[in-house]
Amino acid sequence: MELAWLEDFLELVATRNFSTAAASRNISQPAFSRRIKSLEAWVGADLIDRSTYPVHPTAAGHMFFGRCQEMVRDMYRLRTDCRNSAGETSRPLTFAALHTLAIYFFPIWISSPDMPNAPVRSSMHTADFLECVEHLSSGKCDFAITYDHPDGPPVLEAGPFESLQIGKDRLVLVSGAGPEGRPLFDIDVPEGTRIPYLSYSWNDGYLGKLISLIQSRGRRPLNLNTVFQSSLAEGLKQMAVAGRGVAWLPQICVQKSIAQGELVQIGGQQMSLEIEIRIFRRLGTRNREGEALWKYLCQRAEHIRGRGMVDSTLTMR
Repeated sequence: MELAWLEDFLELVATRNFSTAAASRNISQPAFSRRIKSLEAWVGADLIDRSTYPVHPTAAGHMFFGRCQEMVRDMYRLRTDCRNSAGETSRPLTFAALHTLAIYFFPIWISSPDMPNAPVRSSMHTADFLECVEHLSSGKCDFAITYDHPDGPPVLEAGPFESLQIGKDRLVLVSGAGPEGRPLFDIDVPEGTRIPYLSYSWNDGYLGKLISLIQSRGRRPLNLNTVFQSSLAEGLKQMAVAGRGVAWLPQICVQKSIAQGELVQIGGQQMSLEIEIRIFRRLGTRNREGEALWKYLCQRAEHIRGRGMVDSTLTMR
């Protein structure tokens, strides 16, 4: 029996879907199914009822679920205790974050006066959403910082993770600015007019899905003509500044360009969407520095909730 099998089972119970759980665990669905069957063979009972959709735990699966959670937590606590006993407590905290958040959010957040216990030693791996998930799932990082929205892919929310909201951002539609500060392109154009569009690459499904949600709110479909694609918001921003088209971008990375008159927000609030910035970690403790940071963030979240601050930027999930 392997620890990975237990984590697979927890993922499947959370998602109730083999393909979703397999994607979250970053393995193929056939391999994931084989590992669940291997776990059932080791237990000696069927844990998942596959005759329904979505799938759900059997009576034995329900019995196994609670102890499975405890075993996973205990194993990570044991690993932490062993590392601490061996004196391996001073390694840097490792973060994985979306490129935009690593550049524009993380340096300010980690250095905030509200975080007196912030770790001095840390390292950052910048990645797209799915790679952040993979790093956190496989234990390659202590924390992942990503955007989050109820209508986005529920990969991290469904797995053996816990999270805290640590900020807010907004996807806004922008255009380059002309000499008089007016947008070079706008969406209020005669029907049929093609609008040059700067798009996220096809493999960046997270923000792409949210942008599709924004577009569905419009009075009529936008006639967008994709002229450039990139997986980096910064690349799309620079193309927009150069006057190559319109793009939906996180406000955190365009607010300075808007203030300087290089970009103009178009479409108003109807063409924007508020998104959360959340920090995720796996269930179970890590090293002392990571546990101290998480404890501080949790205490701060409870303090804010206790004061009834509805618009807080730090809430628990």
